[in-house]
Amino acid sequence: MTRFSTLLGTLVILFAGACITPVEVDFAEAEQELVVYAHFGVDESMKVYLTHTRDPLKPNQSFKPIEDATIKVYQDGELVSQVNRSGEPDKDLEHVALYNTGIHAIGGSRYQIEVMAEGYKNARSVEVAPHHKATIRGFESLESNDENDLYRLLFSDDDSEDNYYQLIVKALEYDILDSLISEEIVNYELIRSVAFTHFDNNTRAWTAIYPEYAGFLFTGVQGEGDLKELFIEIPSEERTVNETHDYAYKVELHSVSNAYFLYHESLQAQLSDNNVLTEPTRIYNNIEGGFGNFSAYNAAVTEVSSLRVGE
Repeated sequence: MTRFSTLLGTLVILFAGACITPVEVDFAEAEQELVVYAHFGVDESMKVYLTHTRDPLKPNQSFKPIEDATIKVYQDGELVSQVNRSGEPDKDLEHVALYNTGIHAIGGSRYQIEVMAEGYKNARSVEVAPHHKATIRGFESLESNDENDLYRLLFSDDDSEDNYYQLIVKALEYDILDSLISEEIVNYELIRSVAFTHFDNNTRAWTAIYPEYAGFLFTGVQGEGDLKELFIEIPSEERTVNETHDYAYKVELHSVSNAYFLYHESLQAQLSDNNVLTEPTRIYNNIEGGFGNFSAYNAAVTEVSSLRVGE
């Protein structure tokens, strides 16, 4: 027993006094892939935001935007745009390059995008721009109190298919010459209706990271008829009102594609998930060979100049 104790003590001393030599292990670099975002509107110029994934093993590695990629856009199978360089750098987009394809999307057309950059796999996606848009039939004030103003929005759509929407409300201010001075997105509450399904279970307005729109995403329930009714509560916030200026609300009702809806639905689900014990929600991706989202919308807009914000 004494011999065993002596041997054990000797081993402990040897290990404790041994020199530790650091060893550098060179891990293989993780393959970086293209990240493509293009949320384009009908009758608007299609812009593409391009970046790439970061190597998780080298978080401090320099990260530069890809400004010399080739982006091809096909409309109904025909090449309609090819861009080889990004535009002027945007100070607000430090790691993202912006490409303007010059294409004005047409509702009902099928668009295919291909992105090629040296050192990366080619990325591609396909999207059909919504051929229809809702027709706004009316937007009127129903009641007002110290806390909220209640409005009713009437619109019609094609009830024979699934429809996805994003609702945006803006407050406008005009000077005495009817020139627009300011346009501000308004936070609002969407009153629930059996005719609609909202992905936000808390019935609270939300803000999407990209594009920077605020508002609810929702989908209509088939069989409710082509005329739809929504009730909107807008907080009666105190505003500085100029008696010589006119004030109005503008409603933007976007008919969005399924890809647009699924992307922002998954994005909001991830942002609102505060449970650290569960696996994070995966962001919807429809880019083959990369990551991101390629999706479209079609907007119906109405402005109600009879509403006076702040009165």
